Amino acid sequence: MKCTIPLAPLLLSSAVSAASLSSLPVELETRSELDSRLANVHITRRGEVQGAVTYTYGACTSLDKRDAHHTISRAARPRKGVDSRLVWVAPEDVSSGGCISAWDSTDKLVGRSSPQHFTSDLKRRKRSGPSSIEMNREDGFDTWGPWFDGVALLEAKALADVDVAAAKSKTVGIAGAGMSGLMTWLVLHQSGFTNLTILEAGQRLGGRVRTEYLTGGPFDYSYQEMGPMRFPKEITIKNQTYNITDHQLVFQLAAELNELNNHAANWSVDFIPWIQSTPNGLSYKNGFKLPDTGMPPTLAQIKANSSLGGPPMIIDAATQTLQEKIDAITSDEDLMIAVATNMHKAHSEFLAAGLGGKGGDSWSEFGYMVNYLNATLNSTAIVGGDSSSFWGTIYDNVYFSASAWRTIDGGLSRLPAAFHPLVDGVTRMGNWVDGFSFDSCKQKVSLSLKNKKAEEFDYAIIAMPFSQVRKWRLPQWLPSTITSAIKNLPMGGACKVALEYRTRFWEHLENPIIGGCSTTTDIPGVGSVCYPSGNINGTGPATILASYASGDWATRWLSFSEEEHVQYMVDAMAEIHGDVASREYTGKYNRKCWFLDPLASGSWAEPEIGQHQLYLPEYFKTYNNIIFVGEQTSYTHAWIASALESGVRGAVQLLLELGLVDEAKAAVTKWMARWIEV
Repeated sequence: MKCTIPLAPLLLSSAVSAASLSSLPVELETRSELDSRLANVHITRRGEVQGAVTYTYGACTSLDKRDAHHTISRAARPRKGVDSRLVWVAPEDVSSGGCISAWDSTDKLVGRSSPQHFTSDLKRRKRSGPSSIEMNREDGFDTWGPWFDGVALLEAKALADVDVAAAKSKTVGIAGAGMSGLMTWLVLHQSGFTNLTILEAGQRLGGRVRTEYLTGGPFDYSYQEMGPMRFPKEITIKNQTYNITDHQLVFQLAAELNELNNHAANWSVDFIPWIQSTPNGLSYKNGFKLPDTGMPPTLAQIKANSSLGGPPMIIDAATQTLQEKIDAITSDEDLMIAVATNMHKAHSEFLAAGLGGKGGDSWSEFGYMVNYLNATLNSTAIVGGDSSSFWGTIYDNVYFSASAWRTIDGGLSRLPAAFHPLVDGVTRMGNWVDGFSFDSCKQKVSLSLKNKKAEEFDYAIIAMPFSQVRKWRLPQWLPSTITSAIKNLPMGGACKVALEYRTRFWEHLENPIIGGCSTTTDIPGVGSVCYPSGNINGTGPATILASYASGDWATRWLSFSEEEHVQYMVDAMAEIHGDVASREYTGKYNRKCWFLDPLASGSWAEPEIGQHQLYLPEYFKTYNNIIFVGEQTSYTHAWIASALESGVRGAVQLLLELGLVDEAKAAVTKWMARWIEV
């Protein structure tokens, strides 16, 4: 039978009056809302206390420790003048109205808090707005995640008292200055940590966020994004517009950096509209061009006259039926709304129920189409079947169906660059982490550095792609579950080629092309062609993303020399746009194949079937003072928001490891970390 705590009376008994409470030698209080079962109890010692102290929760009038509902902690005598806290993990049957009490070694009452009031639903952190998430089974969340459960972590640790100053002075080494590493640093720094070090192998901030400036700087506007390019902001479905909520973290970070940098122009991060599609994008297929203009037809012209698009692809009835079934699943409007408004809940429900009730992440596209939809092998091969999960298709469908997009004026590299005034004093460039070890006697992590002496820290945050970490000789004590994730999580690839032109000739065609990635072609290996969204109708040189190839072509292009690859794209742009492209080409280019980058060895994580279910729980564990972050530990891979949310989670994970519950709650609230329960 569960016991309940009687509500505290309006007037305390004479034995424990308000006056007598103030004279007790130990002051107890909580300073954050009791909206979960997890809290810090702040302890201030004002007088002498005999021996170790027991802290309990129970009736506010009790003078007997045995009357308590539960024991919070047994700890050494609090030190005078030291900011000390308890970690309080309340049991599930806790009730409001009780008080926290302190009892000395003789069971004498030496401290008592004011009455404590929990919110009505301890399984939910109260949030405003439609994106709040109730973290319980009834709302589609299974016990293993896909969020980080701080309550469960601290239940298992059973921390006693916390010396806050000592905790915040712990040395923390962050391996990697990409977006996840920078975000981890920011959350910990703003939580009061004083000994943070970022170790970066290269000579720049940002990792796979990489803007290449072919002429001048950011506001000469001759640049292209060789990494991420844009942020989907809103989606309109059924005549209603929804925020794509998981990307709001990017906009929030930019606003925060602008504030921290006092809106200095050199470091400002300002968003402008990104043009994803345009009706004047060209469709160059089968070498066909309009006889009167000598140009390929635009998408608008094809829409008005379908014959300009050339003969349609002949698809047999079985394949057409299969395609319609798959589109109905991955582009279901209700599912897209769920993903846009509450990615975390939608993902969990997808894993639990999935497609056709068969479980989402347990079916490959190929297996689902052949074994469940009874499709032919021919139809499955045409529609597309491999070892990937449908989940990536689903969230990309939402993102790429966005009705409003944003990019950063002057290039996305301005986002990590805005960290320079904040982190330059704690960042060491040219320090390539290539392994780690743990000294169980000293309780220290050692990060080994290529061609340099290893460095020792109390904790380490590994913010590097698993494609890099898998090159290390991982220690034997690391559990096979996480080593499997590191070694077996596939990385996707991309090759991009940017070409600079003297003028924005595409904006002055008979049918001007204003931004967008709408030009398509069947020239092999080109992929997407994107025109700049910034400085429309400006003067001076500008740069086209002449090729964005992923998948199979990301690997094929590796066998070409840079000169061959670039010349192929120069010729392709001239074939599509005509002689003007040849005349205007400046000879400046940039080619980036991410599989060739020694610091990345790939573009993004691409989990295969079952890997989310298998690996996500492992990423949320701490291994001998080592925490892993990065977009590979998220579940919407390849986007900046994925890296940022992993950084928030990694920082909160460390805060909780050290018992800093108040700071963890503040970080979760500030950064809208709706997938973390504290």
